[in-house]
Amino acid sequence: MKKENYTFCFVFPMGIEARPFLKRAETKRRWKIGHATHREVFFEGNMILVVRSGIGFEKALAATKNVQGRPTFMLSAGTCGALVPDLSPGDILIADETVLEDNPNERLKCAEVLIKSLERACSRAGLRYKIGPIATAAKPVFRRAEREKLSHTSGAYAVDMESHAIAAGASSIGSSFGVIRVVSDGIESPPLPDRNIIKNWRSQFHKIPKNIFSLIRWWNFLRTFNSSVKKLDKPLVELTRLGIHPESYEPPEVESSRQ
Repeated sequence: MKKENYTFCFVFPMGIEARPFLKRAETKRRWKIGHATHREVFFEGNMILVVRSGIGFEKALAATKNVQGRPTFMLSAGTCGALVPDLSPGDILIADETVLEDNPNERLKCAEVLIKSLERACSRAGLRYKIGPIATAAKPVFRRAEREKLSHTSGAYAVDMESHAIAAGASSIGSSFGVIRVVSDGIESPPLPDRNIIKNWRSQFHKIPKNIFSLIRWWNFLRTFNSSVKKLDKPLVELTRLGIHPESYEPPEVESSRQ
């Protein structure tokens, strides 16, 4: 297969996270490598590589190491859970570094030019955003006590399961790396119920009164998740349109914070 040189490669863990952007673009070709699905898409004169890596560290690392060619800029795009009170569902986190949950001393810096370009893109899209570290965990972190502990030990503002792996993969092939994640659940969000209750709810229909609060929490989570995901394509569209021009960077005009 011919190797192309892409300016941007957007790596999403899940198809539902990639779908809003893919709806805007024209898929020219599609192929699979391992668990990952790779798409070459055309958007407003730009050829972009979009990768659905699958959930988790190992899948994300394998997907990014096996991208076609060497994209100039690789972005970890998707959802995340807030670790701090001032990040709410629908807010954007632009990471300045990634950190491993079980090894807080292992950190990878994001490219400053991408941080500035993503900041400008979010401003143009009119989105609330925050800049700070993101932690990568081996499994979902939902309970507030666990999130507060992770924030304390890592200094991270949010958590996902892929960004540190994508950073490592990008570094291994010589691509500049960045992170843009939309918050799907805040630190105040209740923990999700037992998945078995949700998965088998039809067969347990007679137990619905007993499980009604679990079902309501799950439906509320999905509603918030879907609403947040719909915001993710906006900064990616603006980033693609604006390109990377650090010399013409302008201060943001919407609410933002950086520490």
